[in-house]
This record gives sequence, C-alpha cells and structure tokens, in this order.
Amino acid sequence: MAISVRQRDPVRDGTLEIEEYHPNFVCVYFVPPEWSLQAAGLDPKQAKKHRAKLLDINGQDRYLTIHPIGTFGDKPDFLKPKYRQVERITLADTNLVVPGYDEFFAPGGSVPTTPDGVLEMLEDLPSAFTKDYAYGLGLAKPYRFIVDAVEALSDCTEIVISGKEKTGPASNEKLFFISKHDFELARRAMNSIDNLAQTAARSVKETAAHNILAERLGVAKLEPKVGRHPYRKLFTTVAQGKTELSEDDQNAVIGALTNHAADIAEDQPEKLAKLKGDIELVTLEALIKRYEAMLGETLVEDRWQDFFNENPFILNMAFGYPIIKVRDQASVGGRKLSGNGEKITDFLVKNSLTNNTAIFEIKTPQTAVLNKTPFRDGVYTPSSDLSGSINQALDQKYQFQSHIAHIKHNSRISDLESYAVHCCLVIGKTPEGDDRKKSFELFRRNSKDVEIVTFDELLEKLKQLSLFLRAADDPINDVKSRGDRNG
Repeated sequence: MAISVRQRDPVRDGTLEIEEYHPNFVCVYFVPPEWSLQAAGLDPKQAKKHRAKLLDINGQDRYLTIHPIGTFGDKPDFLKPKYRQVERITLADTNLVVPGYDEFFAPGGSVPTTPDGVLEMLEDLPSAFTKDYAYGLGLAKPYRFIVDAVEALSDCTEIVISGKEKTGPASNEKLFFISKHDFELARRAMNSIDNLAQTAARSVKETAAHNILAERLGVAKLEPKVGRHPYRKLFTTVAQGKTELSEDDQNAVIGALTNHAADIAEDQPEKLAKLKGDIELVTLEALIKRYEAMLGETLVEDRWQDFFNENPFILNMAFGYPIIKVRDQASVGGRKLSGNGEKITDFLVKNSLTNNTAIFEIKTPQTAVLNKTPFRDGVYTPSSDLSGSINQALDQKYQFQSHIAHIKHNSRISDLESYAVHCCLVIGKTPEGDDRKKSFELFRRNSKDVEIVTFDELLEKLKQLSLFLRAADDPINDVKSRGDRNG
C-alpha cells in the first residue's frame, strides 16, 4: 500500500506525534513546520509546544475522530478548528459501510502506533475526506457543504457518521449524527451535481464553437444542447431577469455548484461567480451595467483591482485561452506569493491546461495611453504611464522567473510553471481619432512581451458575449433577427 499520494517532506509539511493513552487507543498530534510558525509570528524552535491534536483512534470501540485544523501559519485559523462551529468528525461503529472504512483497523482491532502507520490509515479514509495531514484533514472541499448544513441546522460541535444512529442532533450532547445512508446520499448527490455542471459546460462549449464558425459561413446555428439540461430553466431565468431570486436562493444555487464555479463562470457566462467567502450569483447584464457605471467615474486603481478580484471571469476576456486566478496582490519578488516581496503584481493567473503563469497589471480607464501632441504628423508616441507600466510588468516577470523555485516551495504550490510568463496590462481607453488609433495599434501590436488591453475593450467583449448568449438562448428570435438584417 502506498503511504501517500505525494512524497512527504517534514520541513514543508510538519510531522506527526503519536501518544498511546491506553491499550488500543492513541492520539495523533500535528507538529507544525518551522516556516509555518515563523509566518504566524511564533518561535520556530518551539514547534512541539505548539502541536495540535489531529486524531483520536480507538481500536477497541472501533471509532476514529478527526479534529480538522488550519495548518498554514499565514492564515487566521492556524492550529485552530478549520470550521466555524464543528470541531470534530467521528467515523463510528463497525456497521458503517463507506468505501475504505473496513480497512481502518487491522484484525483484532489494533491501532497504528507510528507515523507511517497513521499515514497508511489516512490513505484508507473514505473518498469524501482529505487524506493529507499537511492540509488539516476534515471533509474534502467538494463536500464541505455537509458541515455547512450541520452548522446551519444545529449548534452541534461534533459530527458522528454512524451505521446505527438516525440522522439528527443528540438530545443531551453537542453531537449531530448522520446515518451512513444519508452521508452517502449527500456525497453521491454532490458528485452528481458536479457531473451535471460539467456536462452543461461541455454543451455550451460545443455549441459556442460551432455557432461562431457557422455564423462566419452563413449557415444555420445550432440550438444549445443545454436546453435539455435540468439547469437550463434556472440559468435562463437568472440570466434574463424574468424572476428575481432572493439572496438566500442565489447562495443556495451557487453553493451547490461552487466546486465548478470557475469553470461555469468561464464557459457559461450568463452566471458569474464571485469567488469570495460566500458566493453569490449575478447576471452578466447586471455586471455590464456595473462596469459601465464604474467607467463613468474617476476611481483609484484599488477599486478596479477589487472589482476584478470579485469577478475574475472578466480577466479571461484578455486571453484566448482559459485561465484561473492563483492570487491577487501576489509577491513575485519574495520567498512566497503571500510574502512581503518588493515586487507585487495585481494578479497572478495560470493557464488551466498547461499551468503556465501570467501576470496582470491593472491601471485605470483615465490613464493616458498616448501623449497629447504628435511626435510627427499623424504619429503619436506612448505616454510615460503606458511605457512605465510595461516596464513595471516586465520587471515583475523577471523577478517571478528568478524566484519561481523558492515561491513554489515556500507557498506549497506545485502546479505553477514559468515556461513563458505572459504579461497583460489593462490600461486606459481606446484613443479617439484615426491617427491616434493607428499609433496605438502599431505600438501595442509590436509589444510582443506585454499584451495591452483597454478597459472599454473588455466592456465591449462582455457586451458581445451577452448578445451571443441571448441569441443562443432564443434561436427562433436569432433566426428572425438575422433574416431582418439580411432584408
């Protein structure tokens, strides 16, 4: 049996300590690594003093209690319970039949007494659980909603998954029992939702690709296959604003799909997910109105950075390939992304397929992109703000490539690559006048290392996407409108 899905590194991950309290009963403690203690402002030489309990393993009564904790020193929950209310999750009794459970205890009910033995046991946890102690254990992210539901429905601090008890809170204890049947039912339901969301995304991609080419060829477009999808009615209702959803309804919908929020935001843009603590659903039309209103104001860079951070989907409009955000305000010249390096980029993103990274610098729509007076007749030079911003992005790229090995190691992010770091600068508005437009295009099309996109271009891409989605959602009106345009 493999001990782990990845190679263990005590310096990076910390270590485990096992104490036997009585025969066949052990407690397992997490001893944080020195770097994590340093990040938390604690004495790195006092690691054992700051250890935190991870597991209670009882071989005689055949139960295992997990104490989910935060293990990252730069987070506020470091060495504290991972969840708001629930502090423990117990897998109880021999009749609990979930994948892997019967592997927990060796014949005779013996329990592991070494770190390697504990690691082997963790590998046999059910698929709904995090198996890497370096991430604090607990339920895996796609199943976090089970904990959220218990916290919303009770004041219990411990979840007990049992093959004998019925689902519900205990009468005189802070225990919330979930029957093994209901636990599996919830787990399968969430897996099914994820699969349905992926199916919907594939359908939209297929139809979008076909219809873009079909329109160029002057042939009929396809009706979106997502029309037969069970989420179609909900998506259409929200996107067209026919029926208002309460905030609770919005949170419930996006909560069920949060595991694929980024994919949905990219591939079905009639819904945009704000990837914050609580995810709320907004329509593309509402986002366009908000964007237009902000363009009419004079806002500082921080306001625009916050806007893109709340709506990272818009950053995809700057590229011709799918991206996902790695971090905003990322330190590209320090030891790790969350550090205090001298070079801070507004957004660090990566290609979701190749993991190649890209750097975003966000300025303001009021930033001039060309000088006011021509250099020669009909020729305008880039403004100092534009040229300075390009050099800023290039310097950030240089710093990131120079420190990538340390950043990946210290930030514990392995899926970042710096094959050819892409730089993107969002700045200003499209110049007015033919000569100014020509000068701007000549300059930016010859800027091979930094892609330059204006704020109004991003808005126009959102509007075109909205028109496409409305047409795809109503193919009859689309055929009619094309007939009207063709006379």
